[in-house]
Formats: sequence, C-alpha cells, structure tokens
Amino acid sequence: MSAELQQYVTIGCVNYQSVWGEVAGNLEKMKRIAAQAGEQKVGLLVFPELALSGYECDERCMHATAAQVIPGPATEEMAATAAKHGLYIVFGMPERDSRDPDKRYISSVIVGPEGFVGRYRKIHLARPPEFTESLCFTAGSDLPVFNTSYGLVGLQICFDFWVFPELTRILVLKGAEIVINTTASPSGPGKPFFLTATTAARAAENRILTASANLVGKERKRSFYGQSCVAASSPPTWLRVYAQGGSEEEIVTATVNLAALRSWRARSSWQHARRDEIILNELSRLAEERIQRSPDRNIRG
Repeated sequence: MSAELQQYVTIGCVNYQSVWGEVAGNLEKMKRIAAQAGEQKVGLLVFPELALSGYECDERCMHATAAQVIPGPATEEMAATAAKHGLYIVFGMPERDSRDPDKRYISSVIVGPEGFVGRYRKIHLARPPEFTESLCFTAGSDLPVFNTSYGLVGLQICFDFWVFPELTRILVLKGAEIVINTTASPSGPGKPFFLTATTAARAAENRILTASANLVGKERKRSFYGQSCVAASSPPTWLRVYAQGGSEEEIVTATVNLAALRSWRARSSWQHARRDEIILNELSRLAEERIQRSPDRNIRG
C-alpha cells in the first residue's frame, strides 16, 4: 500500500449514456468527461458497467467486435488521460481473453497517474431469460484489491454487488477501504431507492466508502435510470449518503474524509467479533449439500 495515503478523496460517479456499439465515440466522450472531472479536482472517477461499448447483448453479440484485451488500446488511452489530469479512472468494458479470443468477460478497469492498475471480471452474470449476458460473456473468478494513493480499492460489477454482499465483505477482509460498483441497472419500479439503499448498506456494514455509477438513457430495448451515488460510514454517525444523481447525464461528486473513516474502522469491533470458524463451517456444509443435490452440475465454477 502507498506510504503516503491521502486523507481526503473527491469521488465522481458518472451518470453516463453509452452509444451502443460505438467504442471509438464512447472512448472520446469518456476522455472529455475525465478532463472535466480533472478541472473539478476529482481524484477518483467512475464510469458504469460496459460504458465503453454499451450494455445490451444479443445472439449476434456486438461485444465480440467491441471487446479488447486488457491492457490494450482503450486502457492505454484512458491511462494516458488519467495521468494527464492527475486522477484515477474506473470504467466498464468488454474484455477479450488474450489466450482465447472467443472468450469474453464483463470487466472493470482501474487506471491512474501511474498507468494501468488492474482489472476485475464480473463473477455473477445476470441470468436469463430477463438478461442475456451469458450469450456473450464468461464469468470471472477472482476478487482482487488494488493499491492506490487513496488506499486499497475493490471493484465489483452490478449483480455481484447488489445480490452477493459476501463478495464485498471478502474485499474488505482483504483490506479494501473503498469499493466501487460499476452497474448497468435498468429502469423499474423502486429502482432508484434500491440503488441508494444497497450502496449505503454495503458502506455501513463494512465501515467503508462505496460508490455506484449507473448508465442513463435508452440503448436499444432497455432504459437506465442513473441515480449514481456515493455513501460512507461517517463518524460519529453510522452512515451518510454523500451524493445522489438524477436521471440525466452528470458527474455526481462528493468529498469524503478518509482519515476519519479509517479511525472509525479502527474503533469498530466487528472484525474481532466475527466468528470465522462458524461462518466457514456453515458455508462448507452448505456447499457440500449443494454438491450432493446437483452431482452433474459444475457448481464450483
């Protein structure tokens, strides 16, 4: 971890509208927004899931053409932009496997002033028939954390963050102080409240800073509602929603006192009180029961 951690971070989550399939145009637009964020002294800028390409998948799989290796052309351009404007950038893109060009992932990348930092591959693909991610993509299998001048950062993508809180907890147990959620959450009843409440819950239960960046506007068949937000434990209170976007394109910004958050976490007893042996035993037992019920399924993958 960096020797000199920053005491404050100004984080910007972009309510962003991608043009479906227009990688070059989306990339230029993201670079312009990053320049604007740099002028606003944003230190960590977040774009949504698959911002580089657009989200929707179909049998023809636009992402087969849009996908790039990581590191690759798009990450190099965004890293140069991050260095030019002195900030970290997280953005979603379709990744092509460098060893198997027919294999693709929904990935989020983090770049910074020092260059390419790392990437995360979505672990849980949204399920059919409502979602068609499995037509184009393969699920990831790792939960990395990344060194930045703001501390250790964990990345998650949409379904991983909304439905599987244990993934966030694992990132925190690995030392993450900031967890970023890039999402393509489609419009629906109660969805703005859901986005805010879940982002805030992950912050409160782990004593961390969380941020969710969502798409806006209509792609082909789906519409997205934005409402990107930033939340954190905020001593002496348990939780504060620092900023909440609307349904239009914008940069939603907030400045968070990381030093105070670290002190709050240090005084928290949950990591000492947590009974790992019971949790691990129960998870192991449930996994074995699931294997016995589904002997023909590759449930470990």
